[in-house]
Amino acid sequence: MLMQVEGYQRAEHEDIFDKMFRQRKLIFHDQKQWDVKLVDDEYEIDEYDRDDTCYLISFDRRGELVGSLRMISTAMPHMMSGPFKKMFPDIGFRSPLIWEVTRFVVLGDQSVQPNRVSTAACELLLGACQFGLRNGIRHMTSVYEPGMLRLYRRCGLPNPELARHRTERHGSVSVGLWEVSEALEASILAATSLGGFSADDRQTPRAA
Repeated sequence: MLMQVEGYQRAEHEDIFDKMFRQRKLIFHDQKQWDVKLVDDEYEIDEYDRDDTCYLISFDRRGELVGSLRMISTAMPHMMSGPFKKMFPDIGFRSPLIWEVTRFVVLGDQSVQPNRVSTAACELLLGACQFGLRNGIRHMTSVYEPGMLRLYRRCGLPNPELARHRTERHGSVSVGLWEVSEALEASILAATSLGGFSADDRQTPRAA
C-alpha cells in the first residue's frame, strides 16, 4: 500500500520520516557508500528534503515501511541542477511540468509480483506515474544505475536514457526522462499485475 506525504508534514508523521531516512542511510551510505549527508550519523537527509518535497511511502501488509521515493519539481532546486550537474553538464530541466525522482529505496519487502520484482518497487513506480497524471505533470526524470534499468523494463517502463556518465568509484550512471501518460500507466499495470491498484490506497502504518 502507498502513502503520499509532503515534507511539511514531517512533524505529523515523525515515525514514518525517521524510518525512511534510516533506510536511506542504510542503502546509500552504508551499502552503496555514496557521499551523502548524514544527520546524527543515523539519518540520510539533504537540502532537497524540503517542505515542498513529495514522498511516496510503501507499506507491506503488516504495515511495515518497506520502500520510498522522493519527488521534486524541477522548477525548484533539485539534484540535476545541483550535485549531478557536473556529471551531465549539457542536460538540464526547469519546469513545473517535469519532476525529478530520487532516493528510490526498497528494503525488507517479502512480497514479489509475477514479474519477479518486489511489490513495493512496482507500487512506487506505478504511484509516481499516477501522481504525475493527477497533477498535470508531463515528464519524470531520474539519475539511475544500470540495475535500475532492468527493474524499469520488468515494470513496463521504456528505456529512458538521455546520457550516461562513468564514475571511477561507482561505475556508470545514467539520466533518463519518461513521458507521464495513461499509456505508461497501462504498461506498468500490465507488467506488474497490479490491477485495480490506486495511488490513493492507504495502509495504516505500524507504530514504532
